[in-house]
Amino acid sequence: MVLAMPRRLSVLILVVLAVGLCSGCPQARKAEVGSSPREPLDDLGQMLKSLADENRKPPRKLAELEEVEPMIPLAAPLLRSGELIYVWGAAYSPGGKKIVAYEKKAESSGGWVLLQDGTVQQMSVNEFASADKAK
Repeated sequence: MVLAMPRRLSVLILVVLAVGLCSGCPQARKAEVGSSPREPLDDLGQMLKSLADENRKPPRKLAELEEVEPMIPLAAPLLRSGELIYVWGAAYSPGGKKIVAYEKKAESSGGWVLLQDGTVQQMSVNEFASADKAK
């Protein structure tokens, strides 16, 4: 009986450690990102609006992403991996309807896009192809 208790405790500790280590696994990190593919674009849109409110310029290249990365915890990893495309330097513009960011797959099969006014919407591949993109 004395040996059974420490063995159970050891197993419990191993299970807790395994679960803790797995929280760094890519699958667990994807779950943290959120269930909706539009959330990273919402994240990016909020950052662009905040920068505009503060009279700050948005990043003009990937190297400048680090400055605003804390503001976009959902979008930053996708921008770095290329899964999310941002027109570097494109800023928030009230009423603006040009695309400033989009899921990479939007080019070939349609997907979510972010417009200059912060609106996030889904577009078909044909809608995406004919939509104006920010420059």
